[in-house]
Amino acid sequence: MADYKAGRVDAAVTGFEAAVREDPSNAEARFQLGCLLHDAKKDAAGAFCAYREYLMQRPDGDKAALAKQRLDVCERELAAMLAERHKLVADPAVADAQEALRKEAKEARARVAQLEKELASAKASMEAMAAERTRLLAAVRGEDETTVASKGPDVKEVKDLLEEENENTNHVAIADNAAALRSEELAETATGPSLLPPRATGDVVRAEKKVEGKAAVRPPTYEVQEGDTLYKIAIRFYGSIRAWRMIRDANKTLISTDGRVQAGQTIRLP
Repeated sequence: MADYKAGRVDAAVTGFEAAVREDPSNAEARFQLGCLLHDAKKDAAGAFCAYREYLMQRPDGDKAALAKQRLDVCERELAAMLAERHKLVADPAVADAQEALRKEAKEARARVAQLEKELASAKASMEAMAAERTRLLAAVRGEDETTVASKGPDVKEVKDLLEEENENTNHVAIADNAAALRSEELAETATGPSLLPPRATGDVVRAEKKVEGKAAVRPPTYEVQEGDTLYKIAIRFYGSIRAWRMIRDANKTLISTDGRVQAGQTIRLP
């Protein structure tokens, strides 16, 4: 170090090389030797080896970051030197391709940042929706939001509560539908037989007309008619709209969970 500070570069290089030979584990001497070879002697190859040896011995040393930077500089200098020595001329097409790849990599990084931002926004929206769901469930149950949150979501219970609320809300409309159904049946009875073609006989039979205020005779199966709904069928054969769930559950392979039926379907009446 004294030779280096006095400007005796060659003597300093010789001294550091001797120190490394005598003690191969002397990482500080390797780093100082690399700096001398790189800065004073312009020996990129020798400096590259010295920096690399230092990083192998002290990967987390106090000079590791600086050694990595200098190692990259040496690598570029060596590549340029080899290209000049061997008369390697850069292909314009290759340079253009490299530039295009760098541009794509930059755009990809920007896209990743945008996606991360959108993901954070989506998570915030989901948390807000979860809080709103807890509030609504608490309102339906008549409980405190903290109590509902501690219990966790109960999808089946919420669905049943909403269905019951929907039934109560539409009670008047359902009663009107039942009255209209009775009126249509009485009118058909009064005007004579239906003009529709005869139905198939056997296990599939058409339901008998409902007597006012009572459920019709219930066959084992029923062929859904045009305009039928599970509500109408429940009222006709069971005298209560709440029987629609029982009919739906007995015909899971035919009727979807929302209770829709189609004309021509043959359903079982439990």
